[in-house]
Amino acid sequence: MYGELPPVISNQKFNSFLKEICQKAGITEDTSITHTIAGRRIKEYFPKYELVSAHTARRSFATNMFESGAPALVIMQITGHKTEKAFLSYIKTDPETNARMLLTQWNKSQQEKK
Repeated sequence: MYGELPPVISNQKFNSFLKEICQKAGITEDTSITHTIAGRRIKEYFPKYELVSAHTARRSFATNMFESGAPALVIMQITGHKTEKAFLSYIKTDPETNARMLLTQWNKSQQEKK
């Protein structure tokens, strides 16, 4: 029915569903994780879908919203970050994306002046 939230599920079940969705979506490339065990660095490879979790979804949401132009303070109200500094270190943007966002904002401000 419209206007109702879905039932609450456990984080473990959510992660399981998310992994299944990512696998079906073809997010299967190998990704490495490096651990240090007893002073030795060990590199292991896993299909990317096995590493996806609710936290991955949360971080991706915050990053994608920020890159689409949503104000950081609005996103922070959803993610629960208290400071902009903490939020900006949490999201994953690269210098090229930051430059593209700046150019988009610049072009928008120039259009508004006309």
